[in-house]
Formats: sequence, C-alpha cells, structure tokens
Amino acid sequence: MQTTSPFGPGYADAIARKDPIAYMAALDELRMRKLGPQMAYCFKNEYYNAKMREAGITDPRDIRTIDEFRALPAFLTKALHRESQAQSLEKYGHPFGMHLCAPVEDVIHVAGTSGTTGLPTFYLFTRKDLELTYLTIGRVFEMIGLRRGDSILQLFGLSIWVAGTTMVQAAEAYGARPIPLGAEAGVTKALQYIEACRPRVLFATPSMVSHLIARAPEQLGRPLNTMGIEVILVGGEPGMAIPAYRRRLQEGTGAKVFDSSSGAWTNATVECGGPDHQGLHYMAEDYCFRYDLVDPETRKPLPLVDGQVGEAIHTGLEYEAAPALRYATGDILKLNVGECPHCGRFGSRFHFVGRADDLMNIAGVKVYPTAIKEVVETFSPDISGQMQIVLDRPLPSVTPPVRMTIEAASALPESSWDDLARKIEAKVHLLLKVRLKAQIVAAGSLATSNLKTKLVHVLPGQEAKA
Repeated sequence: MQTTSPFGPGYADAIARKDPIAYMAALDELRMRKLGPQMAYCFKNEYYNAKMREAGITDPRDIRTIDEFRALPAFLTKALHRESQAQSLEKYGHPFGMHLCAPVEDVIHVAGTSGTTGLPTFYLFTRKDLELTYLTIGRVFEMIGLRRGDSILQLFGLSIWVAGTTMVQAAEAYGARPIPLGAEAGVTKALQYIEACRPRVLFATPSMVSHLIARAPEQLGRPLNTMGIEVILVGGEPGMAIPAYRRRLQEGTGAKVFDSSSGAWTNATVECGGPDHQGLHYMAEDYCFRYDLVDPETRKPLPLVDGQVGEAIHTGLEYEAAPALRYATGDILKLNVGECPHCGRFGSRFHFVGRADDLMNIAGVKVYPTAIKEVVETFSPDISGQMQIVLDRPLPSVTPPVRMTIEAASALPESSWDDLARKIEAKVHLLLKVRLKAQIVAAGSLATSNLKTKLVHVLPGQEAKA
C-alpha cells in the first residue's frame, strides 16, 4: 500500500494560497495519474470491458484528460448493480457481480444493503481494499477526536451494512475499543449499556440518538446529556443540516455530534461538528472521486466549482474487488470548494440535497422530501421530531395536497394541534409553493425503527407499482 503522499506540489501550494481553482486542478492531475491504471485494470473485466466498448473505448489509454473521463456515461447504477449480481449468480454461482474484477477467492470481507426487497447490494473488499478503508475511515475518526483506547458504543445496525462490522473493524484498527451492540438490540438495551459501560463515543443514526434522548429520563432516571458522552458519529439519514434537529441532538446528548458518510469504495466524509452544518469534509481525495457531478436530466458533466449542485458519479481510484467505476449513485450533492467557515480547513465539502429517485413532482413543483422536513423542523419544540410523508402511489408524481403525519411534542396540549397543523401547512406553502395536509398525532404514535428511519412512506401494496 502507498505510504507516501500522492499529492503533487501544486496541491499544497493551492491550499497555502487558498485557491479553489488551483486546488481542483491539482486534484484532477492526481485523479488522472490514478485513473489510467484503474481503467486498464477494469478493462480486463468482462462487464467493464463491454461498458467501455459501448462508450467507444477500445483502449483505456485513449482517455487522457479528466474532461474526457467525465464525459463518459455511467457504467453502473443501483439497478445495473443488482442485475450484474443476478447474472454472476447464474453464470458463476456467486452473487458478487459480473463487475467483480478480483478473483473471488481474494474477497475477504462483504458488506452491503439490508436486502429487504430482494438480493442485497454487495460491497466487496480484498485485503488491500479493506486496509485502504481502515485508512480513510481512520481520517474520519481523527477529525472527530477519537482517541486510542476510547470506548465506543456501536449502535449502527450490525447487519450487513458498511456502518456495521466494517466500521467496528475500522475502529479496532484505529486503536479504539468498539462495543458492538448494534441497533438491533433496541433502545432499552442501548441505554443499559450506556449506563454500564460509560462510553465516551457513540456511533448511531440520528433517529436512534433521538430515541435515546427521549427514553433516557424514564429508564435511567436522568437525561442523556448527563451520561458523559462526548462524541457522537451519526450517518445514514438526512436531517443533520436542519438547525432545529441538529440543536435537539446536540443539547439532548451534551456531545459534539458529527454527521458522516463513509465506507463503500474508500469513500470517507465527515463534518467538523460545529453548531451549524458546514458540509461533509471529503477525507479521501487520494483514493476516491466521490463528487463527479452531472446534470440529473441531461447526464452532462457540470463544472466542479463552489456551489455546484448535481448527481454524483462515484469512482474508486485504486479499488480491487468490485470497483465503482463511473457509478451513478443517485445522490444529489451540493459541492463547496474553499475554506470551511467553522474549522478553517481548506478543501472540498458537500451537502446531501436528496436522492434523484426521491424527487417529488407535485403538480409541476419539484421538491425533495428533506426540504419539507426542514420547514417542519422549524416548529420545534412543539414537535417531537418524528414525521412521515404518506403517499398513495410511488414517486415521482404526487397529487396535492401532500399528506404528512407529524408527532407533537409530549408537552404540547392536544387543543393546540389543529392550530399547529394549519401553521405548518401555511409555512410549507409559503416557502416551497407546495400544498400540504398535516395531521398532528401524539408523541410516540409513529412507528419507529432503531435502524434507518424513512421519511417517505408509500402505502402497502403500492410499492410494486414503482
């Protein structure tokens, strides 16, 4: 594994001068140095060979500039990923995909999605892939102030997710002490472990942290923010950029709360834990091209400049097992290039705007569900923070008014619910030009999960029509 820095002198100079254009140019030079060998490696694989030839590439060495690379179509999507896995299962007897570039016997670690609607989407690791993952996630740990010997209560789901076993192993490699309880154990057991083990650090989804805050006074006899937790790494759900939601978690835990997104194909991002969300700092520029932004409709590459919004194409620059090579993730990101207003770090950051397949077309008005959630969160502390958009048909087309169920805070009297609902509807319409039908319910009414909590709920029997 490479131990010396691959960044050229232009990179350090751009940071010293705080020059965004020079910074991106230095990164492009690094990317092209790594993309040549990576594309040649993938060209030997039958899946990627066919995709490149479809794009007119007979020799990957013909791609000489970053603009030529970025003009190529996506070679993988979520749907193509699943299709590739089904084909390899039929042809080779394993479900790891036709795009598996390494020998299957070299795959030593498997992660993926939960597979609740069929075969899981697998993320595969050779020894090198796993070591690079520990390296890049280790940078995230350093950013949040994780220390050697720290006890971490791991409350991300311990199923097949990257945030599960992979994250536990990365923490061990870093020298910390993860306690792998997992979200599956539930809130009651998690609070018992917090009381018994007194961890300095928690790993969990924002919704799990919210459940812990709500239940701690009853179960532990005191609030969660008195339990000595100093650092919380969250991820897997939207909402941490919403000021009211963020403040609720910070104040309810008494900890510094860091949003993150890391793991697959040596992706590693984390924010700097300030009072406001300043975007996810990108910690793996030397191993992964995460924010290759394209127009979601035209699929044309967009300039990678401060403030740009587009769909991310993901490419691992040194990956071996089943690499992401021009993988259309469906993530809509807003890129920031420059100095972070909170921590002063110069580099690239991004915000998650939404998922391309979550975009709602409401009588011609296009809105991401998280935008509605952001408006509703401004009514804190009158709401509990639990809410759900209820649809009678799959996205993207939504017939107004959009139905939304919102839990009231436990202290809000029922006599105030109707007034709160009307205020929420009016504010959503004013800010987003969307008609909403809000239903206020008692705290604890909505079904919740200790794993990832979905904001959009399609009524049973309607999902298959997507």
